[in-house]
Amino acid sequence: MFLKYDSDGNGVLDADEALRALSDLTGNEVTFEQISTVLREFDTDGNGEIDMSEFAVMANFLEEIGNDEDKETDFASKILSAITISKQTTQDVLNEVSSKLFPFRDIFGLKSANKNPDNVFNMDDDFDPAFAPSDMRCLALVSHNDMKATMKHFVIHHKNILKKFRLTGTKSTMTMLKEVFNGDSSVVFGPSFQSGPLGGDAELVAMMCGNGLGGIIFFADPMSSHPHQSDIDCLCRQSIVHNIMSCNTPVSAYMLMHTLRTALLGEGRPELIPSFFFTLQSPSVVAYKIAQKKVIASHSAALS
Repeated sequence: MFLKYDSDGNGVLDADEALRALSDLTGNEVTFEQISTVLREFDTDGNGEIDMSEFAVMANFLEEIGNDEDKETDFASKILSAITISKQTTQDVLNEVSSKLFPFRDIFGLKSANKNPDNVFNMDDDFDPAFAPSDMRCLALVSHNDMKATMKHFVIHHKNILKKFRLTGTKSTMTMLKEVFNGDSSVVFGPSFQSGPLGGDAELVAMMCGNGLGGIIFFADPMSSHPHQSDIDCLCRQSIVHNIMSCNTPVSAYMLMHTLRTALLGEGRPELIPSFFFTLQSPSVVAYKIAQKKVIASHSAALS
């Protein structure tokens, strides 16, 4: 159906083509003012045209409107009314979510969060985990200087899940953790490493290569240069090589907390967090090892 209206064959419908398509789909004469409203709703990439996926959404929307029992109102008015209702519904949902995210606004850099004291969102109830911290590999927390306040905020809001793991990291972060968990004898700490510029990232890489690290939460600062950038790159690369759990933004860490909690609830689901139990590797490592064997074999043959 889309191709029928794409008269110039460029894979998108401009305003004229969309007008013809909308008139045919609705069986009504549609004005340019109305098509502009529709375009603003369904042109999700904002390029002023409707591509095939946007057209499919629009056609489905129009079909639903066409099944409306109200036969008196003209179709064009129905479209505009439905779009208005749809936008208000979307805004209501966003306001609801925003109010739940308000406690985490500083972690996300979300300045538009709506404060709602009656809608407190608690995702950090304490619980008895299926596995003891000693049953799992360490979880490392690392943050650059301008992200340390964010990391502390994050830990405070998620301390009941984080303390289910053996926590390790660089010195300043470990000092912060001991401050937050002060007096909680249930917390198990792993080794404390040097700060990043003094080799802490390299020490974490060594722990990872020795199969002692299950995951890293790394709040990197993208706005500053770092004297130990090569060490940071090595840490990030080795987390890929060893296929461990790794996230380097506050929002991904926030989302990850739900998975960690689910993995430890009840009888446990260790398959959700395999790098805390098993030695893993990137699938590409297998091909690399095969290639290396060939290189060694060819050198051995040349020497014999």
